[in-house]
Amino acid sequence: MKEETKYKEWIDLVVYLTDIKYLNSTKIAEWDSIFNSIRIVSPAERPDHLDEHIGWRTSEKEEQRSDIWNEMLAQSDKEWTLFVEDDEVIQFNDFPNEAEVHEKKWAPALIVHTQNEKLYQHYQIRLVQKGKTQVFDGKNLPDCTRFITQNEIGLASMPIMIERKTNPVQEVNPSDELTLQSYSPQLYLVQGDQYFKEGKYVHAAAQYRQLLKKSRLLPFDRLGAVNGLASCLAEQYKWPQALALTEKSLDAEPLQSLPYLIQFKIFQLQKKWKQAFQSLNSYYERLELYSLANFDVKISEEETLINLADLALKSGLREEASKLLNELFAVKNGEVDRTFLRQLLVLSIELTDFEKSEFFFNKMFEDEVGSGTMDDEIREELNDYMTMFMQNEWHEFVYELYWELYNSNPQIDEYRRRLIVASVKTNRVEQAQKLVAKVA
Repeated sequence: MKEETKYKEWIDLVVYLTDIKYLNSTKIAEWDSIFNSIRIVSPAERPDHLDEHIGWRTSEKEEQRSDIWNEMLAQSDKEWTLFVEDDEVIQFNDFPNEAEVHEKKWAPALIVHTQNEKLYQHYQIRLVQKGKTQVFDGKNLPDCTRFITQNEIGLASMPIMIERKTNPVQEVNPSDELTLQSYSPQLYLVQGDQYFKEGKYVHAAAQYRQLLKKSRLLPFDRLGAVNGLASCLAEQYKWPQALALTEKSLDAEPLQSLPYLIQFKIFQLQKKWKQAFQSLNSYYERLELYSLANFDVKISEEETLINLADLALKSGLREEASKLLNELFAVKNGEVDRTFLRQLLVLSIELTDFEKSEFFFNKMFEDEVGSGTMDDEIREELNDYMTMFMQNEWHEFVYELYWELYNSNPQIDEYRRRLIVASVKTNRVEQAQKLVAKVA
């Protein structure tokens, strides 16, 4: 038997699969040792290798997800049922215990996925208690807003953490969902997000405004709508209105990410470096905490630190910029991609930190310098950085680099000319004269 701290015998688990490819036997076996029972819903027939005590229900194409979930909830042995989908992974570190949820207090699920180095989060109600009436509304976006608000159920501050690889609402069709009278209010967030990503900011804003007119909303959905509207206004350069909404959102709930990022972006575009730094720093201070807003977004720690260091430098906070650079250096141990390396190198040069400048330069160009070959674009970039090194009077490094490059590629006259300058700067006058006398 598993340790008591991990054994959730008070919960029945339903695993809803949109495709049999998501069936993970290892994961099912782990969950089988944690929950009271497991039932799997899939469009495919039951596989032969599945343990007999695992429940199986084959779903039909025309069936609606919410109807199936209501059915599975009604058939549960236990009072509480948890629903997960496809490739989702449950995190048990802070999973609520039985005493923390009850008839008037449910724990929402915080579902996160990463895309393009950004962390996206969605709130849904997945751990539900049997009700005397239908709990889930909607079609393929099961929603408990009506049930929760009508029964005056509160939401726990500690969510159930679920990770997945894809957006949990990417397959939702708002037009189809809206054919029902009891559709999910989150549809406005889904539609607004789709419009926003298409650059249709006016249409997106209309969706968020519609949602905010609803009298019965779950707190994280309301925050998601306010933040979505603020994002639209920011993209339309309606900056005072956007900033006012971010303040309104943060007054309601400080544990968020997007409002700070919106402020940062606006202040950055306005070249208000100190305000941009303050907003992004407030975001960074909360980076390790989960947000209490739906459809919230987080940028990576590396991107945050680089932007903070850049803003600190532009604000005249050189000591703070150096500290942030050290922090990023420690976090990644120098292992960052070329885009970040460029930013790190420029910041290091501007801070006149030779040790880090040398390190990041070598990280960027060690392969090209070592092989002695590089294309015109890389060569131009290298020369630009060496010009910056010369401006910082790091002449010896520049000399040694061009000495190596010139000896590997004597036919490239630019190396010879730059080596002449570096030779003079390092008091190698005789060598400079010999190089001048040579014909490229």
